[in-house]
Amino acid sequence: MNTTQYTGKVSGMKTSPWLASEDLLGIGSVNVEIEAVLKNEDVAMDAGRVEKLLFSLSFKGIPKQMILNATNRRTLSAAFGADTKQWVGKSIEVHVEDGIRKPGKGGGTTTGLRIRAKADPSLTKAKRAEMTGEGGAQ
Repeated sequence: MNTTQYTGKVSGMKTSPWLASEDLLGIGSVNVEIEAVLKNEDVAMDAGRVEKLLFSLSFKGIPKQMILNATNRRTLSAAFGADTKQWVGKSIEVHVEDGIRKPGKGGGTTTGLRIRAKADPSLTKAKRAEMTGEGGAQ
């Protein structure tokens, strides 16, 4: 065994490819640009658990991906639309939130990553026109 003093950030103690709340603790919120929306199959998770399918975001300049949970997917859909191709190149804010309900039967709460995204104004206008019939083709 080789032992050396470690003086890095706590995020360096975790070898996971996934962005986690502990990566941002003490930093606050981080503004990032979405580089890609990724589909991951047969993913080995902690404790040997395998996820058949999960989706994630990659960000420009950040080596770790962020797993997309239902809450964050809804936030992105509301801001940028349901077509994930429209998410690429958009800037979002990622922050840590306390009191997030843990999935599964065990219950309890934990800290987790949440997204803030400003709605694309052109998308909002298009949706409004579609719903009201205003601004349509003549």
